[in-house]
Amino acid sequence: MYVLTSSEMRELDRRTIEELGIPSRVLMERAGVSVVLAMEQDLGDLSSYEFVVLVGKGNNGGDGLVVARTLLDYTPNVTAVLLTRNLKGDALSNLQSFERLGGETLVLGEDIGLEELEHILMSTHVIVDALLGIGIKGEVRENLAEIIEMVNLSPAYRVCVDVPSGIDSDTGRIMGVAVGCDLTVTFACPKIGHILHPGRKMSGKLKVASIGIPKALMDSANLKRRLATEEIVRRLVPERPDDSNKGTFGRVAIIGGSILYSGAPVLSALGSMRSGAGLTYVLAPEEVHTVAVANSPEVISIPLPSCGGFLCEDSVDEALEWIEKMSVVAIGPGLGLNERTVAFVERLIGVEKPFVIDADGLNALSKIGIEKLKGRKSPTVITPHPGEMARLTKKDVEEVKGSYELAERVAKDLGIVVVLKDSTTIVTDGERTFFNTSGTSALAKGGSGDVLTGIIASFIAQGLEAIDAAVLGVYVHGAASHLNPSDKSSLLPSELASLVGEVLKGLRG
Repeated sequence: MYVLTSSEMRELDRRTIEELGIPSRVLMERAGVSVVLAMEQDLGDLSSYEFVVLVGKGNNGGDGLVVARTLLDYTPNVTAVLLTRNLKGDALSNLQSFERLGGETLVLGEDIGLEELEHILMSTHVIVDALLGIGIKGEVRENLAEIIEMVNLSPAYRVCVDVPSGIDSDTGRIMGVAVGCDLTVTFACPKIGHILHPGRKMSGKLKVASIGIPKALMDSANLKRRLATEEIVRRLVPERPDDSNKGTFGRVAIIGGSILYSGAPVLSALGSMRSGAGLTYVLAPEEVHTVAVANSPEVISIPLPSCGGFLCEDSVDEALEWIEKMSVVAIGPGLGLNERTVAFVERLIGVEKPFVIDADGLNALSKIGIEKLKGRKSPTVITPHPGEMARLTKKDVEEVKGSYELAERVAKDLGIVVVLKDSTTIVTDGERTFFNTSGTSALAKGGSGDVLTGIIASFIAQGLEAIDAAVLGVYVHGAASHLNPSDKSSLLPSELASLVGEVLKGLRG
């Protein structure tokens, strides 16, 4: 399923109307009717409800007027409140149709004031927000902000047409104030603002309605952003042929650990093994390497020379000997950070093997310079959370958070795959971008990211391209958290790894 920017949606609308000859009035009609059908699916018999439809001046308002007119088939208790009567085109035509059928319209500032509107909103059952849609530019104006705040204070069930008013549909940001919806019905495809927080939360339950924009038209539009759905990731799961052996599914090296963080590479190893790698090795400082075997005897634990319990220049030669035998290398979990570990990482990232770089591997890279990854011929995946991405790119965390465009630019410039981890995780190689929404707050715990590192490395070892391994890995990692039978706060990362197999079993069918 594609995920669109506002400009991409407008272009699809334009092409549908101009190239295919489907009138804009038809698209508006189908949009409005689809909102009513979604409400009926959610609320049941609509005849017992009172409705207030808030109508803006653009196409979103026109959609809302179709909603209002269609609701008259269920109940006469429908009031359309207009910000202005100065409507044009299809919106004006739908206003006229609504009024010809006896629909009640009230114009704010002419027929009613804000106090009367507040009373109406507080006493109705359902509010339909058709004020702004994807057309917002800049902060919500003061008078409109007052209306939105009234909507949010109302006990009514709130339905948003296309995008909650006040949400930037390209970023998910709240433009001063925004409607908090129980249900949002959007058209053709989700918009980015539905997928990224806080827009994702403000949208409530999201339903995507087909309004007549053909899939063939979308496929021809060079759209590069998608939602990571079960349908997509199911096709990526590596096969497990009956005549295979442990060598069939690759060798994963997890390089990390220190006297400060001995468990992190073990969690990565668990993620690797649970997602199907044939052989998983942990290369760790000699002082802590036995922690891996103690926690999981299936792990092959390799002690490396160290400098006071940290990997350093003295560890490089032996590490390189082992790396030569591997299918993929994951570096960073529990590595610690000092000048000597930074030097160790700098030496290793020059090796032409597939790499997954996480945690202190990324922190070391922020000191080395992320541009060092440019020109690597082997697949490279980095898995930063917003703080790590901010350090890598020398930007503020808030500037980085949810910035798919930044992730795409870094990936394209360096020729790597970026996994920008968050409640909505962004996976991109610069040409294709996937938004992943699987996962719960159970993942907000130290060690969860280490498990993900091992999962992605495992899928690369099993033969997937780096972008596919990252998309599948992020989805599986998130989906596993939904299988936790106890409270979200109690799930341990080691337990998360043990649930990966159930997710893969479900995907294989």
